[in-house]
Amino acid sequence: MIDIQEYQRLREIEESAEEAWLNQLADEAESEGAEGSVSLEEMAALLRAHQG
Repeated sequence: MIDIQEYQRLREIEESAEEAWLNQLADEAESEGAEGSVSLEEMAALLRAHQG
């Protein structure tokens, strides 16, 4: 078991790491540009077509 302060510290580290990872993904996606990307609506239509 760990005390509440240590738990909170670990949660903050986890949240910071997750935020950094998401920012990295966003930066990579932005650097790749919009070529080959689809809108949310297009993705939903593709998923519906694939399922049905």
